[in-house]
Amino acid sequence: MDRLIRRLVLIIAVAALGTAAPNAPARAAEGGGAPADGPVFVKIPSVSFTVIGANNKIQKEVQILINLELEPGKIEAALDPFKRRLQDAFLVTCSEMWDSRAIDAPAIQGDEIKSKLLKVTTDIVGPGTVKSVLLLGIGERSHGR
Repeated sequence: MDRLIRRLVLIIAVAALGTAAPNAPARAAEGGGAPADGPVFVKIPSVSFTVIGANNKIQKEVQILINLELEPGKIEAALDPFKRRLQDAFLVTCSEMWDSRAIDAPAIQGDEIKSKLLKVTTDIVGPGTVKSVLLLGIGERSHGR
């Protein structure tokens, strides 16, 4: 009897989950977009580059993980035509930031990176689409010996 009750509870629980509203990714895949009450984030492929020192040797390798937060009411599809250009522009911008710094200069601050990448994004996509740039991670591996 106890086993029968457990099976019934399990069946009811599974049935209840099956009738629940689909999650945000499922709605987006069905063309429904993001939930009206939450922000939309677009993951950009990682930006990886090498910093070459004055002696023409690799000084360090850098990798940056970026998400873009869209303005309310915008969906990821609004960025689709621009994603390749954004990736290329992010690579160039970040490479220039690191290349222009002296080897003994302090680390580049996240706010500096975010403001430059937001300007690049707005120049490419236009105003009113991307609200902010989020840095998920910055990794540097030094090659100096």
